[in-house]
Amino acid sequence: MTTVAERKKIAEWVLNTKDEVLLDKVKELTLAKAKAIKNFIADYNSEIDEAVERVRSGKFSTYDEVEAVLNKWESK
Repeated sequence: MTTVAERKKIAEWVLNTKDEVLLDKVKELTLAKAKAIKNFIADYNSEIDEAVERVRSGKFSTYDEVEAVLNKWESK
């Protein structure tokens, strides 16, 4: 069975069920997934904002500076 066919079958079951427990579980899963995505996006955007602020305030290292530090570590 293809993924599309599986989705259609599951949607059919949900649409035709009178099982409140099943409906509650589907709802919980859906809301949990949506919340996780929303939190991921918020965290991602926050990290970008923090990085932009670090760059604006001069708190960053150039590629050459990082390479020099790495070379120092490797020589120890």
